[in-house]
Amino acid sequence: MSPMKPIVSVIVRTFNEERWITHSLNAIFTQEFDNLEVIIVDNNSTDFTLDITKRFPIKKVVTIDKFLPGKALNDGIRQSSGEFIVCISAHCVPKDKYWLKNLHKHFEGNNKYAGVYGRQLPLSYTSDADKRDLLITFGQDQKIQVKDYFFHNANSMIPRKIWEEFPFEESATNIEDRIWGKSVIDAGFQIVYDPLASVYHHHGLHQHAQSSPRAKGIAKILNKIDKESIGDLPKSLKPENANFSVVLPVLGQHIVVDGINFLQRALDNLKEVKYINNIYVVTNDKSVKSIAEENDIQVIERPKYMQDPNVHLEEVLKYALLRIEEFDDYPEAIVYINYLYPFRPTNLIDELITELQYKGLDSVFSSFVDYGNYWKEDTNGDFTKVGDILEPRENKHPLHRALYGVGCVTLSHSIRKGNLTQGRIGILPLNNLLYSLRLDKETPNEIILSAIKTFEKNKKNV
Repeated sequence: MSPMKPIVSVIVRTFNEERWITHSLNAIFTQEFDNLEVIIVDNNSTDFTLDITKRFPIKKVVTIDKFLPGKALNDGIRQSSGEFIVCISAHCVPKDKYWLKNLHKHFEGNNKYAGVYGRQLPLSYTSDADKRDLLITFGQDQKIQVKDYFFHNANSMIPRKIWEEFPFEESATNIEDRIWGKSVIDAGFQIVYDPLASVYHHHGLHQHAQSSPRAKGIAKILNKIDKESIGDLPKSLKPENANFSVVLPVLGQHIVVDGINFLQRALDNLKEVKYINNIYVVTNDKSVKSIAEENDIQVIERPKYMQDPNVHLEEVLKYALLRIEEFDDYPEAIVYINYLYPFRPTNLIDELITELQYKGLDSVFSSFVDYGNYWKEDTNGDFTKVGDILEPRENKHPLHRALYGVGCVTLSHSIRKGNLTQGRIGILPLNNLLYSLRLDKETPNEIILSAIKTFEKNKKNV
């Protein structure tokens, strides 16, 4: 018996979409809709996009060397077999599981409609200019366009028989959807806009448009009058649903001072974190492995070349991520902590994760806020001042001493490139010197032990 012919073929154009493709495909493949196939049209991605698509039942990947939007869609459609064609950008994420149904329902018993396109919603961190354009362009009322040929292929559906008569213009460098819309409207067809078929689209209509003061002012007003439509995230991006893995590297034997096992202390702290899914200890030491196993924590073997103290942390984290993915665990971001920092605020890791997701950051970490006066020495022995020197404190811009080991959360696609902190950065400042204490040669053990005793005593008294 031959397999049932797909009703809908979803065409996804990609180029270096590692950040979004997982969320987009997850939402597509969890639709309440029978019989669909997905075709990827990839413009020679150089990141991890195609590796991620292998985790999903993609029918075919079409590779193109030169991107022309209409030709790319046509190439993908030619490899598909669905009665209806859906076009969606790889960085668009359907809002709910009824997205496909809401697009498809308009074609049931109606042959006047050439295409349906849906609403595009900004994310909480979409730029003001893009937020303004999305909210003004895509309203909340369904409409049927008889003369208006606006159409948008970031979120749309057309019948195959219409595409066969009106394929997308292959020489156009942009707005191939508007060109197509004009053709079908001129031929006497109609276009439907349905706001119920919504997707989240983080960069909007104009590819990261710069926000002018005017755009910021308009966005502020729209935030108030259209607050139900904005400021949210796709379900899979919300901290409670996304996947976060902790990587805790240990070099050599773990440290125990005066009966205090600092590694166990860190693991106990992590058990209280709400938004982490898995913890991985990177080590080559038997006693560390034993502690990890006692706590039901996965061990990643630290190879010999990474046992050199001069190996960069970013290299260790990149290696750990690759090993984690071999366990079929694909974290949204990596949470790095150093167990030699014995103090971190309650809920710090959860707050870092929330900040990362809702502000669309690449990395966010804790810091100690410092108003001190500092000088930097270069390789020639010359000194230059750092920050505002000898200004009254109220006039100073504080320096932030990064406390990566207390808590740092970085998107996996940045870790894979060997970057702990690059791109859009967020900092959660800590103003208590206690959190900056680290068990090392520069800090006497007596100070650490005294601080722990005081800390534990205060916890009991709370």
